[in-house]
Amino acid sequence: MSTGLNPPWYVPFPGRDAIDPGGIPDRLLCHPELQERGLVPFIPTKPGIVFRTTPFEEPITIIKILNTEREEREIYKRLLSEANQRPNNHTVPSELTQTGHPLLIMPQIHNVRIIHGGTWPPRKAMDIIFQLVEGVELLHSLHIVHMDMCRMNLMAGLPQDTRLYKDIVPHRLYIIDFDSSRQFALGPGVQPAVVLPESQTKKPNGLQLLDPYSWDVYCVGRTLERLFEQYTEQTNLRIPWVAETYIKWLIGNERGCPGVCRCRPTARTALRVIKVLVRVVDAMECCRWMARVIVHV
Repeated sequence: MSTGLNPPWYVPFPGRDAIDPGGIPDRLLCHPELQERGLVPFIPTKPGIVFRTTPFEEPITIIKILNTEREEREIYKRLLSEANQRPNNHTVPSELTQTGHPLLIMPQIHNVRIIHGGTWPPRKAMDIIFQLVEGVELLHSLHIVHMDMCRMNLMAGLPQDTRLYKDIVPHRLYIIDFDSSRQFALGPGVQPAVVLPESQTKKPNGLQLLDPYSWDVYCVGRTLERLFEQYTEQTNLRIPWVAETYIKWLIGNERGCPGVCRCRPTARTALRVIKVLVRVVDAMECCRWMARVIVHV
């Protein structure tokens, strides 16, 4: 069962034709670099692919088995090599193993829903949008397309994480899971449509062919839309109307362009606009503060 080189590395139940969802494969336990580092996979978070060390000892480490037939390893090499030089790089500080089957070793951080303490007044909501668009714009500038952007592939660094992981930045949004990601020779505004992979975000109008850069921007819009819907459901608070309008602009009105898609902005244009809107919301908040001060004078 799953005896090939690449994941998933499933573990069968003894004497049964079934997968043990909590099993740890022997070849992962015996991986030379894990043994050298003293890392012992304890439980799967995605059976056969992603594991974590015991939650009873800090720091907790995430271990992902990489598929050598996909581009994830090469993409991480590029992103991690310059993570400290680019403040707009939203890759989780991680390490790639150098011996044995390639693994990604990364810190366990948190669901993006609790970034900024889980309560998002207007300026915090705009910061979340800005950080995600900024991260995707960097990927696109390097001709990297995520291809599966969704809430589950966004994480957050919290202030308490810095005690365990020195490279994690508090209140920072991180993009993970480049398993479906691709690198293209052509950049945004030039690259024509490609066949889209399976994804957690539903394709617009059931399309299977789309400009990959535009697909990423569409997914960013849908991801933010669902993230803030969840926020409103849990808190009964809404984000600023300007943010809602901006998200709708990212989603666009898909017309099924066979070449370069013009149904929504590029990530670079979206980044330029969100920078302006952040200043607008800051000014609006400042005016509200001044109005309250004047009322109480």
